[in-house]
Amino acid sequence: MRVRKSSFVSFLILASSGLSAEHAFGEGSPEQHPRQAEAPAVRPPNGYWSVGEPRWFVSTKSDLGLYVKPYFSAGYGLPHWMWAGVDVNAISTVEFAQGYAGLRASLPVFDLAFGVRDTFSYGKRFLPAQATFTSDDVTAPGSKARYWAWEAEAVGIIPLPHAALLLDYIAVRTLDVPSGAFVYEESYRLVVAKPFYQVLRAAAVARFLREDALKVGVLSEYLLSTGREKNVFRCGPAGAIQLTDHLEALGTLSVVISSPDSLGLALGAYGLAGLRYRWATGEATPKLPWRGEFIP
Repeated sequence: MRVRKSSFVSFLILASSGLSAEHAFGEGSPEQHPRQAEAPAVRPPNGYWSVGEPRWFVSTKSDLGLYVKPYFSAGYGLPHWMWAGVDVNAISTVEFAQGYAGLRASLPVFDLAFGVRDTFSYGKRFLPAQATFTSDDVTAPGSKARYWAWEAEAVGIIPLPHAALLLDYIAVRTLDVPSGAFVYEESYRLVVAKPFYQVLRAAAVARFLREDALKVGVLSEYLLSTGREKNVFRCGPAGAIQLTDHLEALGTLSVVISSPDSLGLALGAYGLAGLRYRWATGEATPKLPWRGEFIP
């Protein structure tokens, strides 16, 4: 299993971090303003990143775990909360490397992104057309696959008391896969026959502990329009725990329920496990990853 750059787990964290419908877009009271107080007596109801003055900024939300993912953004607004600008990131696992650049507009309950990515597989080739594949078929010797793709993503959140519902739609088109070849799409863990395919995700999330620091949910994934005789359906747990204002631990494991292939857990599941560090220029109290008040 592996990870990708999707914002879905980020929104699992955001949607369940104390956000409520009545103050989803609030910027905090004056005494909570990060430029007016280094250590506010009252914590912002929507968290550290929800208060402040809109500004031009550079930020990061980089991950380290079973993968390495440097992730940087630049734009205008409140970083990690309400902003518009550009995303540039890369990811490397034991299976592949990928670079991405794109545009993003982000609100507390809605997010839009469009970008292009370059994917290089460390040990998988482009695949011959056939009805079904096993893990041995996918990892058979051959020239390593490398391909470009564009993808568009829309994420929506319905905040509820101590919970949230999340919906994620992704459209993907590979750009240079050889004609007639299938490809194991590293980003979404499936074999596709057509250049254009779609991903639908949904999750129900509950939150617990002080400041709702622990978020636990169930993720469902439906991957369709792949050109195969059968679509892929996966489901499994997802969760995150906010350790400090700048550091969180997150993970998910979505396993195959239905698929045309028999790829096993290693190649068929969508998984993620790691630590995420957030930082931005102009923030009130920047902290290194190993510093900061422990929230839970």
